[in-house]
Amino acid sequence: MVLFLVLSIITAQGEGYIDSTKIRNPKLAWKLSVIPGMGQLYNGKYLKAAAFMGTEYFAVTNFIELRDSGSQIGLRNTYAWWVFGLFVWNMLDAYVDAHLSTFPVKKLQSPTVLDSLKTLE
Repeated sequence: MVLFLVLSIITAQGEGYIDSTKIRNPKLAWKLSVIPGMGQLYNGKYLKAAAFMGTEYFAVTNFIELRDSGSQIGLRNTYAWWVFGLFVWNMLDAYVDAHLSTFPVKKLQSPTVLDSLKTLE
């Protein structure tokens, strides 16, 4: 009886276990991403959050600079599209990452990628 209890405890949190601290709410991630990078911070993707914040800042400052100067309308419009595109991409990325927070991560069976790919064939 004791052996059965010990074995069931050891194997209870095996392959199908999902850490409850890593589950993210997609609706909250989407809402937080209205501020560029905040949805990625919520999902724990810190490098991606910094990249979104930096590129959005760069595009917005260049757009404002070109808007105030009144010259190079084509370049100004290009930056405006970049601002919009990065904003939408940021929101979609946060939403999808939150949905994938419960997706199981499969580890490679071999330390090298080529060896692991050979086992799939």
